[in-house]
Amino acid sequence: MGRSKRFRMVKLKDFFNLIRYKNLLIIVLTQYLIRYTLLIPFLDFLSLNETQFVLLVLSTILVAAAGYIINDYFDIKVDQLNDRKVIIGNSIKRREAIILHFLLSGIGVGLGFILAWQVGIWNLGLINLFSASILWLYSTHFKRSYLIGNLLIALLSALVLIIVGVYDILPNASLNLANAATIFKIICLYAMFAFFTTLIREIIKDLEDLKGDQKMGYQTFAIVSGLTNAKQTVNILSLLTIIGLCWIMYTQFLTDIFAFFYVLFFIFFPFVIFILKLRKAAYSKDFRLLSTLVKVIMFTGTLSMLVFSLLIRL
Repeated sequence: MGRSKRFRMVKLKDFFNLIRYKNLLIIVLTQYLIRYTLLIPFLDFLSLNETQFVLLVLSTILVAAAGYIINDYFDIKVDQLNDRKVIIGNSIKRREAIILHFLLSGIGVGLGFILAWQVGIWNLGLINLFSASILWLYSTHFKRSYLIGNLLIALLSALVLIIVGVYDILPNASLNLANAATIFKIICLYAMFAFFTTLIREIIKDLEDLKGDQKMGYQTFAIVSGLTNAKQTVNILSLLTIIGLCWIMYTQFLTDIFAFFYVLFFIFFPFVIFILKLRKAAYSKDFRLLSTLVKVIMFTGTLSMLVFSLLIRL
């Protein structure tokens, strides 16, 4: 293999790492699970055909990918301080990165408006425009500010789920309003789970990057509140999420033993383990492990859509 070919392979690999391809795959999985486990089995009036839904998913991951690029573009120095691998400025030039950001973001927003026009509610396209704008502002301003950046990323995580219901249900919801409302409420419950777990993970990531952020003069929630208070906040958010899970287990799954045990073993118990480990966490490596654990909980929570769908068919 020639030197230039090896360089191209490294550059391609770094590009996929830059756009967090694993996170993008989770987004794809989440949106397809919503459509095929919540919408198609219970509604017969979906607004998007298969091709249009593919474009909706594509628009979402393009906006998200652009957000990851611009985040790393403005975080080169702090990533170096936090001993993270820096791609922009090395295998991918800064100029290439900014062009990629605007290209992916522009296509993602454009697809959103095209789909909105096709379903007859053009202002739905503002969702992708809002998301792209927030990701830019997050990277340039809000990430360094107290809590607002964390809340915005949590909100965007929730929007990944809600946007499927908005595009696929809202335009034709009047055909069966009661059923549509029920399914949309379920999507909103999953969106709330995404919001809280993402907010928890964002604060944990701030704790992981505490030293580097302090050297850069950032005013993140972890820095302003201090290690103890930030951990206490994460603890409260985790307990609130657990209380919500207990309520769902009691009201929805008490008579469905398999669904009950899935939530218990794959979501509830991992959260309890997370809280126990959080108490002893003090170093960057500890918070990195906790961040990974929250990501696993988010994945098993998302996967519950498929599990519950399969159980219903048994």
